Amino acid sequence: MARPRLFLIDSFGFIFRAFHARARQAMTPMRTSSGIPTEAVFIFNNMLRKLAAAYKPQHMAAVFESSAPTFRSQEFAEYKANRSEMPDDLAQQIPWVRRLLEAMRVPILEYEGYEADDVIGAITRRAEEAGAEVVIVSSDKDMLQLVNERVSMFNPIYEDLWYDPPKVEEKMGVKPQQVADLLALKGDAIDNIPGAPGIGDKGARDLILRFGSVEQALDRAAEVERKMYRESLQQNRERIEMSKRLATIQTDIPIEFCLDAVRVEPPDTAALKQIYKDLEFYSLLREMGPEADTRTRDYAALETAEAVAEFLAEIPPGVPVAVTYGSGCSGQDAGGTGIFAAAAQDYLGIAWQPAHGRAVPLELAEPLRPLLEDPDRPKISHDIKAVLLAVWARGIEPKGCAEDVMLYGFLLSADPGNCSLEVLARRYLDRKLEQAVEHQADSVLELAARLGREVDERGLRDVYRRIDLPLVPVLARMERTGIRINPEELRRISGVLDGEAQRLAGEVYALAGRAFNINSPQQLGKVLFEEMTLPMPVKYGKGKTISTAADVLEDLAAEHEICRKVLDYRQVTKLKGTYVDALPALMDRDTHRIHTSFNQVGAATGRLSSSNPNLQNIPIRTEMGREIRAAFVPREGWKLIVADYSQIELRLLAHFSADPVLVAAFRNGEDIHTRTAAEVFGVPPLMINGELRRRAKAVNFGIVYGLSAFGLAGQLGIPQREAQTYIDNYFARYAGVKKFIEKTITEVRKCGVTRTLFGRERPIPEMNSRNSNQRGFAERTAVNTPLQGTAADLIKLAMIRIDAEIERRGLESRMLLQVHDELLFECPPAELDEMRSLVKRSMENVHQLEVPVIADVGAGDNWRDAK
Repeated sequence: MARPRLFLIDSFGFIFRAFHARARQAMTPMRTSSGIPTEAVFIFNNMLRKLAAAYKPQHMAAVFESSAPTFRSQEFAEYKANRSEMPDDLAQQIPWVRRLLEAMRVPILEYEGYEADDVIGAITRRAEEAGAEVVIVSSDKDMLQLVNERVSMFNPIYEDLWYDPPKVEEKMGVKPQQVADLLALKGDAIDNIPGAPGIGDKGARDLILRFGSVEQALDRAAEVERKMYRESLQQNRERIEMSKRLATIQTDIPIEFCLDAVRVEPPDTAALKQIYKDLEFYSLLREMGPEADTRTRDYAALETAEAVAEFLAEIPPGVPVAVTYGSGCSGQDAGGTGIFAAAAQDYLGIAWQPAHGRAVPLELAEPLRPLLEDPDRPKISHDIKAVLLAVWARGIEPKGCAEDVMLYGFLLSADPGNCSLEVLARRYLDRKLEQAVEHQADSVLELAARLGREVDERGLRDVYRRIDLPLVPVLARMERTGIRINPEELRRISGVLDGEAQRLAGEVYALAGRAFNINSPQQLGKVLFEEMTLPMPVKYGKGKTISTAADVLEDLAAEHEICRKVLDYRQVTKLKGTYVDALPALMDRDTHRIHTSFNQVGAATGRLSSSNPNLQNIPIRTEMGREIRAAFVPREGWKLIVADYSQIELRLLAHFSADPVLVAAFRNGEDIHTRTAAEVFGVPPLMINGELRRRAKAVNFGIVYGLSAFGLAGQLGIPQREAQTYIDNYFARYAGVKKFIEKTITEVRKCGVTRTLFGRERPIPEMNSRNSNQRGFAERTAVNTPLQGTAADLIKLAMIRIDAEIERRGLESRMLLQVHDELLFECPPAELDEMRSLVKRSMENVHQLEVPVIADVGAGDNWRDAK
């Protein structure tokens, strides 16, 4: 009959070593979106799971250190004095480790006045006496003295090492029972055991191998040939004997132990899942699978207007109703069995109370009109905008759309990947989402309650009510309106770009000495780094090929013309393929317009993004980028109005920093780049030329985006030392900006979250990363997000105000696009002056700052020429 096996976990020892091992590897600390450190808990959890999966322990216990003084500290006050105080990041995680063990039903053993080593030693001997084998889970070399034929040590930190007696002797050079003697002579810096002066690791090992024990070495010290060792033994007997006592694990301490009390039990899955949710271990949560949905599910697909009307009549007045939009599959009423069948049409999912939902084909949307248009019926959705666009197409104007769980999810995490209904249901409800829209609507109801409560607790309700929710219909109207393009102009530009691409390709071939496929990274890498022997980058692309990414070529472009030509070629072909040739194919056949989709949850800073097509990335600083904008035109006979915030992020920098020089420059209407040039380069404003202004502009925006001296030097083509001088001069003149940056970094490092002027949050867990590159990026993000995020919020507020004013005045003009700090409108000639005034006033007065907010507003026959 096999012996029972007991696993004893040296909890603190494992946690400390795992935590500091990650620190030595400069790995990014793990944190929740609210800033709770989690890496030690994650590592500990994975170790327990690995033990359970690989070895299926019958008995297991986690041993913790006592906080009370022990006999060692009473005998030697400096015992463990070398150890630094536990890092705060680690201290915060210890209670979570205990909760984890409780959820896994792993007994926690802790005895007042005894170290974990002694508790493990005593339990090990008692378990042996009870006929069990013992596995000590630790990376502490002190524990090796306990190893024998029935006791082994498992170190899960370093390659899952197992120590039996021969392995201990191989590692330590002595037998397990001699480990304490070895430590008594050579000392132990970690526990501050003094040892014998002048006797190191090799000397201690040789002495123990020769004499067998510390006591024998002391008694026979006169036989030691080496003078330093002999005198150390003869002159430090008491110190060495004390070191032996400190190093020896006490196995006879009076503690009670019963093997049956540490028998492995099934985990408390509900408690374990809650910990995984709280600590955002979503991958682990997925592995556990969703909770079984034991509710009686009243789902069905409705097929007639009468059935829709009957269902709506059942919903009590004032009860919140979830409305979702989707297509593909719908549930069939199968007595709550949850069987779903495919249906190739679009649906609205309607649900009230948990597990009570219906799928309504859009063709039967008319009977829903009273419900949807009743402002006293609260509507809850995931992606209200999709619902609006779906029912607007049928002449229904929904009212009372109060909650959008997609927007809630983004507010709480600032993570675009955290906002899909599937992810939200899995993370917050521990539920696998069915494809049926009525099931989705049902889940939306529960999500709204949970996420809405957290939005309130985090103080984010005002951002939601003031910005995010009212922006939804504005964006929906912009998507529905679309923007007109001129296909003929695009065809003309396509021809120009095609000729330009051929010209650049010819120049690349001439410099390379042969023709090749410029679009092939493998062929390009071979030409540049093998045939032309350009400096080889350390960066690799896919398949371990040498990288020819843009940043690699940009580093070489200043000295190697072929790299600049390749970059120019890529820019031209990208513009041609992404916009010039693609836009006509995306034009709606009925409206003859491009209807891009605006995404409120697509960028962590809070900026809007767009897709199908992405109009945010059309370059403005290149001639070809401006030419593409010429193809965007208004309705026949109308004008385009283009409004652009002037240097909004620099103005926000002045507001946040309250730097007197910067604030004064904006209040006096000075050209900020000329002013910076004067301050940084020590040149009177009237003598600032174009080149100095260009450099000052790079410095201004470099400060906003946390550009280093290395980055600024590359951008301006100057030595790094000169770039550092520019930055130093900037901070000397704009001392308030430097204080703002330092204060922001300090605050975000403490709380792990940065905020916009209006309270929108962005977690930045990498702020305390031990990897300098990751930490530097996080610091730049911490400073830039309040500026970029506030600029995004300002233009959103302006859009809401302008849209409302257009509707209030009954104007025909329409908002078409938002691209970063820019808004586009089309308007009839009769409304041109009124709209220009309305837009400028709304944008400039959207929120009071310490400096004036300026919007440049122009009009023209296309996007390029609107001035």
